[in-house]
Amino acid sequence: MRQHSFLQSLIARTVLATRLVDYGLGVLRDRFDNLRSKIVLACATDAFYEIYNDLTNDRRKVLRAGAKEFRSDLSHWEKKAISQHFPPPPGTVLVGASGGGREALALARQGYRVVAFDPAGQLVSSLADVCGGLPIESFRGRYEDLPVLNSLSRPPASIDLRSRPLFAAAILGWGSISHLRSDQRCLETLWQFRRLTSGPILVSWIATESGWKKRYFNVYLGYCRCFTGEEIRQMAEEAGLVIVDYDDNENWAVLSAAKLPAA
Repeated sequence: MRQHSFLQSLIARTVLATRLVDYGLGVLRDRFDNLRSKIVLACATDAFYEIYNDLTNDRRKVLRAGAKEFRSDLSHWEKKAISQHFPPPPGTVLVGASGGGREALALARQGYRVVAFDPAGQLVSSLADVCGGLPIESFRGRYEDLPVLNSLSRPPASIDLRSRPLFAAAILGWGSISHLRSDQRCLETLWQFRRLTSGPILVSWIATESGWKKRYFNVYLGYCRCFTGEEIRQMAEEAGLVIVDYDDNENWAVLSAAKLPAA
C-alpha cells in the first residue's frame, strides 16, 4: 500500500512539474493543456487525483491563512446566503473543504463556532496557526471520510462527528463539490451533511455554462466537474434535501432537509 501511494505521489508531482512547460509554449499552451488533460483523465486513478488536488491546493497561497495573498473575505453571495438563511450566532457551523479557513474565519468573527476540515495538510495547519482565540476547530479530512475526521495532533485522533450535537448550518467550500469524481460521491457527501446538520447547507459549484468542458483536469486546480443548476437540484432531491434559495447565475444554492408531508 505504501509503495502504491509513493508511486501515485511521484506521478502526481511529475504532472505538477509540467506547469513549468506551460510558460514556454506561447500559442501552443492551450493545445498542450488539452492533451495533458486528456491523458490524465484517461489514465489517472482516484489515489492520483486525491494526492494531486492536495499538492496543488497546498501550493496556492490565496488559500493559505497568514499568506499575503490569502483571500479572507466572504463573497457577496455567501454574505447574502448566510445573512438570510443561517440561524444567528453562536450556533456551530460545519465547513467542508475549508482550505486555510476563509469562510471559517469570517464566520467565527461574526460570533459563530466553527468546525472546519480539509484534506490539504498545510492549509489545515495554517488555519490552526492563525485562529488564535476564535472558536474554530480545524481537522484534516475529505468529504469521502465523513463522518470521521482526524485531529492535527501527533498521532492524529479520529473524531466522529456523529458524537456531537447537530450543526446549526453547514457550508461546502466554494466550488468544492465539483472536485468530487462521481455523482455517487456527490450524493453521499450531501447525505452526510444532511445527517450532521439541522439547518441550512450552502453549496456552490463550477457551472457548465462557464465554458469549461463537462469533466476536465486542470494543472492548477486538479480534477473538476461542471454542473448545471438542474443537476444540482436533482442531486439535492435524491439526497433528501430541498432548495430553499438558489442563484443559477452565481451558481450557489441553500439546501435544507426535506420535510415529510403531514399524514
